[in-house]
Amino acid sequence: MVSDQTCVTSSKKKTYSSSWKIEDFEMRRDEKLTSILFFGTNFHGENVEWNFIVDTNATDCDGVYPLVQISCLFKSILKKQKVEVKFMPESNSIFGYIDSDTDFAFYLVPSEKEKWLSSDGSLELHFMVTLWHDVFEQTLPSLPPSTLAESYANLLQSEQFADLTITAGKQIFRAHKNILVARSTVFAAMFQHDMQESQRNEFHIEDVEPKVFEEVLRFIYTDKVKGLPQMAHELLAAADKYDLARLKVMCEIQLFEGISAESATKTLIFADLHRAKELKARAIEFLARNLKAVSNWEEFRRENP
Repeated sequence: MVSDQTCVTSSKKKTYSSSWKIEDFEMRRDEKLTSILFFGTNFHGENVEWNFIVDTNATDCDGVYPLVQISCLFKSILKKQKVEVKFMPESNSIFGYIDSDTDFAFYLVPSEKEKWLSSDGSLELHFMVTLWHDVFEQTLPSLPPSTLAESYANLLQSEQFADLTITAGKQIFRAHKNILVARSTVFAAMFQHDMQESQRNEFHIEDVEPKVFEEVLRFIYTDKVKGLPQMAHELLAAADKYDLARLKVMCEIQLFEGISAESATKTLIFADLHRAKELKARAIEFLARNLKAVSNWEEFRRENP
């Protein structure tokens, strides 16, 4: 048996836009400027804060060439966070994992100031800060369909380990006493009190036709029947006899659907005889609504005062 399992990693992200305008930037020599705090929330519901720092007196790694360093400093991060920071004028981006007090840096070359200074001499910085969160979606093996009913049907058909013989009419059925006891309080009482038959594990059913009893056994083993709607009356009577509540309701539903002006009075009598309360109520309701169409109503009243 092959069990397929897969895992898909996808990413969710929240993007925040931050802007900072520094007026008269060319007049700010040898200064380190700090923006206000910007903020957002990550996918854990935690607040994330960051600000930007512009250092006009920075140099390259060799300390030779002057540069303008623009840093993005993150604060208030409780867990390691996957972040992307994009510096819009240069369309550069830095991607990585950050903790609290971690910074990302961009650099501007003073000799190329016409590329990043506005006409009035101000420096306008625009950033896109994206907080990422990886999501792992795993598909587990699908639950196979239940084979319980099929297994019990095979057990009934094969007669394997059957310990009970039941005769209905001229037909002999082999069954399993424990299953009948578990499903029917009537069978449980029969096996307990009919001592002679119980000892021999042989029982005779006198008032149920073989084809009907075959369906009763099928229901006991599988919770299903094949004889509906054709044998709805017979199976309802058997369900009432052997205290099979679900089978009884299944039959009532079939008889609900088939009730007519010709069958309504017979259905009412039948429902009353076998204590089918819902079927009886439906039959009475049908008669009340369709009394004029029931041709044998007067006869029914005389015979059932």
